[in-house]
Amino acid sequence: MLRKVLVFIALGIIFSLQVSIAQESQKEENKKLQLSPYGFIKGDMFYATDGVYSFANPSNNYILAPQFANGVDQSAISFTAQHTRLGLKGAVGEKIKVSGLVEIDFFGGPADANTKIRLRQGYASVAKGGFEAKFGQQWDLFSPNNPNTVNTNGNMWYNGNMGFRRGQIQLSYKWDNERIDPMIQVSVGEGAHETSGLGKDNLSGQPMYQARISGKLDDKYIVGVYFVNATFKELKGTTVGDRVLAEDFTYSASGFGLDFNLPFNKYFSLIGEVNSGTNLASANIFSAAGNYYYTLNEAGAPKDFDRKNTGFWLNATSNVTDWLTAVVGYGMDQNNSDEFKVDAIESNSSIYLDLIFPIKHSYSVALEVNSINTKVVTAVDASNKITNSKDNKATIIALSGRVNF
Repeated sequence: MLRKVLVFIALGIIFSLQVSIAQESQKEENKKLQLSPYGFIKGDMFYATDGVYSFANPSNNYILAPQFANGVDQSAISFTAQHTRLGLKGAVGEKIKVSGLVEIDFFGGPADANTKIRLRQGYASVAKGGFEAKFGQQWDLFSPNNPNTVNTNGNMWYNGNMGFRRGQIQLSYKWDNERIDPMIQVSVGEGAHETSGLGKDNLSGQPMYQARISGKLDDKYIVGVYFVNATFKELKGTTVGDRVLAEDFTYSASGFGLDFNLPFNKYFSLIGEVNSGTNLASANIFSAAGNYYYTLNEAGAPKDFDRKNTGFWLNATSNVTDWLTAVVGYGMDQNNSDEFKVDAIESNSSIYLDLIFPIKHSYSVALEVNSINTKVVTAVDASNKITNSKDNKATIIALSGRVNF
């Protein structure tokens, strides 16, 4: 039922936008394209007291984007400029506004001197009044905020921050009122990270659905709620262990959450999210609970092992003086699944402190201390319940120089 409602809303927004644009298309004069470059150039030094890894893959022992501690008693140091980010915005028109955005960075993981360009965002947009339609790669509606951390490619993912970027069609409508500006957003898009050939989400024949309702109070305070759902398909004949799947079957990923951005004053602003869901990692949403998996009985029928999680993160920023900005952040992701495997993540958390020193002409130097605690399952009983676990810890010290433009 919810999927049908989202589809009807999306079709209604598209139809209204098309009618409005058709009515105005003959009235507006040709306008000159306005281009605006933006971004930052950033150099970093990272020092890790103990072993760390990134993006839920223990082989990705990148200290350039640490998110987990692996328990290895080995320090490491690295220098990089991979976090540098460049973007270009273009817009034309007034009553009917056509715009586009492309954004790249150079993050590749290992601290190599020669890295490749990576597309972060790239989308085309058309807007009329409160309507807007964006086609291309852009941020999820699910978990839309980002923390103010030096570790820009670690980004508190798997520590409560879960949304990512993906190819999608995103439609929105915003009402401009005197005190509060409500907004509704819906999207359909790519359901998961593709490995090779047709992915499980493509085979399901359905896109990922996302929706968000938010309000902006007094033109600065923002609070939103959001939802996501994606469906995946396993094909008959798939080999699982020593058995073969007898029939096609589908499973899903779903979640919901709350986001807030509260800039009370220059001395104290708060931003964060609360997220919860099932099998979110299977939809390329960054949950430490891991991917959905299943086993087969003798008849080839699947037994589900859903991955459930709850997480939150918050980030407090204070512009203490003209020469010092302080940031404190904390996030965690708790695995609430009913059953576990050995080496699964039971919980993951991170706390960090930033001291940012503006110098001049948008140049700043920042010092960050980040402590990661990753709790790993070491033993389970016959019912796959946890009987023992251990805490892996690591501290990362980062020193960065950055110029914004």
